[in-house]
Amino acid sequence: MRKFVELNKKVLKEKRCKQCKEFFTPRSSLAYICCTQCALDYKSAMNWKKEKTKIKESLLKFSDYIKLFQITFNTFIRLRDKDLPCISCGRFDVEEFHAGHYIASTFQYHRFNENNVHKQCSQCNTHLRGNIIAYRIKLIKKIGLEEVEYLENSRHMALEMSIPEIKEQIKIYKQKIKDLK
Repeated sequence: MRKFVELNKKVLKEKRCKQCKEFFTPRSSLAYICCTQCALDYKSAMNWKKEKTKIKESLLKFSDYIKLFQITFNTFIRLRDKDLPCISCGRFDVEEFHAGHYIASTFQYHRFNENNVHKQCSQCNTHLRGNIIAYRIKLIKKIGLEEVEYLENSRHMALEMSIPEIKEQIKIYKQKIKDLK
């Protein structure tokens, strides 16, 4: 059973120490560590956590950053188009939606182009291999014939991004996701 202690006319509830997980009576409402030893251990654990994050980041390769960017970008697309139907078949009543690419993501240049990626049901994207004919018809209505032809004609261009540019794009799209939520 927890105890309540009156301190400076305030009733302070016992808290659980963030380090040793034992209950203690805090001296102030902001205290979260019970003793000096726990404070030192907690600080050491937090320093190790920061160091571990830096080590993990230094071990990431270019392909790992591309995967992280793809996950972030696809999440943004699904949130951006959440109130729209599947771009190909126009259905709303589907359990799972994907971020479907008009020009396949194997063509790297348009992999992260917002005009090339739209909400698509799993049936069209996976089982019908993108349902490209219906996708193209609806895409022309959505972004115009000129933009669709640009996507088609520039698909073989190379995507040139460095790791710092990818990190920056990830930050940008995470902010866009936060704005949409």
